[in-house]
Amino acid sequence: MSENLDCIKQKIGAIQFGLMRFQDQDEQLTMEVKIADNEGELLSCIITDSPGKKLLNKRVNLIQKYRDDYLYIAGKVTNELQKNTQILAVHITRACWFVKMSKGKVSWLQEKYVYEGTEAA
Repeated sequence: MSENLDCIKQKIGAIQFGLMRFQDQDEQLTMEVKIADNEGELLSCIITDSPGKKLLNKRVNLIQKYRDDYLYIAGKVTNELQKNTQILAVHITRACWFVKMSKGKVSWLQEKYVYEGTEAA
């Protein structure tokens, strides 16, 4: 696993909460999730507001923001567990960490770390 992914995953774990977006038929759905670090290129996501949708093998985007840090994670759901809450295992295919910079009245997002992973089977 790359050093960039390690740094990004530490920040993901520190922030914990984020938004998960995915396509379901012709509409884009967004839900709040709690994200936890997992081994290798995996993240565990606990869905806090259950959509009642099957997400196995769906491509998802996770978005997190904390102060001036913005994280974007693209991945594929590789495992789905449902007990009292829905828990997903997401294989990371791309992860980016951006920091908001500003000078005067102009602000922009500057890339801090980027990770390009492998496609999940």
